[in-house]
Amino acid sequence: PVAHADSTGALAACRRGETADIGLSDFRVYGNGGGGIPSGSNPPNLLQDGDVFLLLPSSYYKVKFDSWPWGPSYLADGNGVTAPSTGWPYPGSLEYSAILRFNNDPGGWVGPIHQATAFGGCKVWSGPPVRLMFGVNDPNPGDNSGYWSFGFYLYRAATH
Repeated sequence: PVAHADSTGALAACRRGETADIGLSDFRVYGNGGGGIPSGSNPPNLLQDGDVFLLLPSSYYKVKFDSWPWGPSYLADGNGVTAPSTGWPYPGSLEYSAILRFNNDPGGWVGPIHQATAFGGCKVWSGPPVRLMFGVNDPNPGDNSGYWSFGFYLYRAATH
């Protein structure tokens, strides 16, 4: 998307790696339940139109995808296989991967479903105020253990 005039400073600060207005160096997406930024059962909207965010997955933490000791563990991109159209919570996304959706309170879901790892660079948010909701693309997340870790950095646009 085209950067808003008021996003210029925030985008430049993000690209230079300056201190973010909000920074979480170890945000955890749990394999058995996901998570959200901000946290809580009904968190407030966080990203505002024109804000810049950076979401960086760790290449260390894995989620284990069953209760057996020899079961598979995957990084946040899952097993690299696209989930079929039936039997998976997020068909068309990678199996056993971290999913990110944007949600407006009170309006509901905003935009498409994303792989959580698709936001490696500084991104300008263009849209209504939202919170970030993470899920796990697994038909049976209840037997999973572990978590993925992400760094989340928010740079406020000049108008907020």
